[in-house]
Amino acid sequence: MNRKFYQWAVLLTCSALAACSSGKKPQPVVYLERPAVTAQWMSAKEMQLRESIKGSPFTLHQHGSAWVVTAPAQLLFNPDRPALLLPAVLRPLTKMAKLMEGNPDTAVLILGHTDASSNDRANHTLSTDRARSVASIFSLSGLNGGRMTRLGMGSLYTLPTVTNAAQNHRVEIIITPRTHIQDVIAEYRPAHVRLLALSATH
Repeated sequence: MNRKFYQWAVLLTCSALAACSSGKKPQPVVYLERPAVTAQWMSAKEMQLRESIKGSPFTLHQHGSAWVVTAPAQLLFNPDRPALLLPAVLRPLTKMAKLMEGNPDTAVLILGHTDASSNDRANHTLSTDRARSVASIFSLSGLNGGRMTRLGMGSLYTLPTVTNAAQNHRVEIIITPRTHIQDVIAEYRPAHVRLLALSATH
């Protein structure tokens, strides 16, 4: 009697579980959309950036939903030590870094670039060292917590309209809303990985 009762109870329990699982509705997949970059954000950051680089050799231009500060290497680094920042540019770099640190909605991608006069390994090393030098100023100003990334791009992004190949030696500081920084990094990361592979063969 007890054995039959136990078997019946097990059967009822399994049936109830099967009914519950079959009647359970699948949960909808939720896609998180990134908020659009507003004209107000672009305008506010433009004014702040232009003020921070005033009087410096840096230039500012818009690239999609981001601002790009371009620093020519010949005016940024010591000619005898090509990854050492010149004292004259420390002030505008520090002003920009403090501005970014004080804007928690903002993130930065720092890219080092060279011309194609050297091999891939040398270009990767130099561009990486220069990006690291500029990034160190931002780190010292407190920009941390995943809000800053640096990449050496070598000669993969030479400028289409230059009168002198040396103008390709530059550092670009890309400023974008924090919610969009991964999209910006994804634009350059594949080329960076490709350069790493190329530099390993030279």
